[in-house]
Amino acid sequence: MTKARKPLVEQLAPHCWRLLNHGFSMNTGLIVGAQHAAVIDTGSGPREAAGLHTAIRKITDLPLLVINTHAHGDHVFGNSYFAAQGVEEFHASAAAAEHLRSMGENERQLVRFLEPEMAMRQGEYSKILVPQRLVTAHETMLDLGGLELQLLLPGPGHTDGDLMVRCGEVLFTGDLVEEGGPPNFEDADPYAWAELLGKLEEEYGQRTIVLPGHGNPVDIAFVSRQHRQLRAAILEGEAIVRSSPAGSFDPTAHQLEVLPYGPEQSAIFLQRLSVKMS
Repeated sequence: MTKARKPLVEQLAPHCWRLLNHGFSMNTGLIVGAQHAAVIDTGSGPREAAGLHTAIRKITDLPLLVINTHAHGDHVFGNSYFAAQGVEEFHASAAAAEHLRSMGENERQLVRFLEPEMAMRQGEYSKILVPQRLVTAHETMLDLGGLELQLLLPGPGHTDGDLMVRCGEVLFTGDLVEEGGPPNFEDADPYAWAELLGKLEEEYGQRTIVLPGHGNPVDIAFVSRQHRQLRAAILEGEAIVRSSPAGSFDPTAHQLEVLPYGPEQSAIFLQRLSVKMS
């Protein structure tokens, strides 16, 4: 296995760190208590996971546990590597665990350029590890030793199994908030996602540090802008879907251009919207 590139490490708050993986610009979170440390998302395979583990061990030598924010491969395919390093606790929503169990093999090709061993099922760390500690309550407290963090189930949005983590003023959102590129709508419910972003606006103050799934840390004002953009896109998208002949929905290049997400994600957005409207 080729040695992974080192992630960029940034401390966000006294107990919280961001580790930026270079491949997909995916953020891994680290929260360090007095007895345990929580790793939020493990990367797209063993190469990224190895770099993450090395960087984490320069910050803390405490026993680790893992929290997966959702089941997409770029966030969970490092699980097996962390298990091989002695990690026993892997937390995720029940919906995310089920998605990974039933659809995880389909995710392998997402990482083929960055993690060829994972894509080709080669090597001792290429097994898909499904979390067994299932988060089912809307809010679950996890004690790291003198430091409690909240595991939050906000409902469907980016996927059916999104999970957020809050520690003090830092909110780790997974891909529910995106700074590094357009939101990914492949498994999304656009209506529920917009409602969820609106709730984040209402519940969190301007001092909150939001770590998106990809890209740089942001504030609640950024979340508000993403919310307004999504609401506007829904109105535009509904008009496009309604103007299409029944049974022959095929958006034109012009229709895709009026949406803010680029042609690929705009097309997927319209498809997901049409499913929810039917």
